[in-house]
Amino acid sequence: MAVKYKEIADQLESDIRDGKFDVTKKLPTEEELMKSFEVSRNTIRKAITQLVNRGYIYQVQGSGMFLRDKSVTDYINLGSLRGLTKDLTSKTIDTQILDLRVIEADEDTAQKIRCEKGAKLYFCKRLRVVDGEPFSIEISYFKKDIVPYLNEDIAKTSIYSYLIEDLKLQISFADKVVNCEKIDEEKAKLLNVKPEDPALIIENTVCLANGTIFELSKSIFHYQKAKILNRINFK
Repeated sequence: MAVKYKEIADQLESDIRDGKFDVTKKLPTEEELMKSFEVSRNTIRKAITQLVNRGYIYQVQGSGMFLRDKSVTDYINLGSLRGLTKDLTSKTIDTQILDLRVIEADEDTAQKIRCEKGAKLYFCKRLRVVDGEPFSIEISYFKKDIVPYLNEDIAKTSIYSYLIEDLKLQISFADKVVNCEKIDEEKAKLLNVKPEDPALIIENTVCLANGTIFELSKSIFHYQKAKILNRINFK
């Protein structure tokens, strides 16, 4: 069962993206949202915190909850745990499956994902194509005891929509490491760049609400196309 405040945050995010609040440039009051969604103040405040963390709104004490500038779009959001299709909503995203199979965790991967050596993992390697141009290579490992089924149809769309909406996983937080590397010949060919060109790398260790690691991933981005956004809130 999905957490109620996340459901509300997702609905409000959709409303913001659809322009529902463009005239006022602000959200309804807490009281109005409580009445609309028939939930407690605490639930609304948790949903609002989600929207603040996602970079959609900011709060002004005594004045309300205002929409942030929409001009900052189509960036890879370091604060997002919901995948490329949620970050690049105005783009056409196609996915090519390069490899998808069940493997046994080797010693290094087992240590990183915190499982026994030999445990079953889904290995997925995808090429993401944005508006007809190669954009990134995604290499992911999922614990099979948490993600029991994964096929090409799912992997060609949005794996995270499947994890959240179908498997109802309570994905809570991730550690992200950003760095640059020179790209090898195989990956250069996929991204249509030259070998030894730079590549932007984001490595993710993703956890459930109980702290269990269920995914390791590495995204290798075309250095001329990917832009990173990290919105910071000072408290």
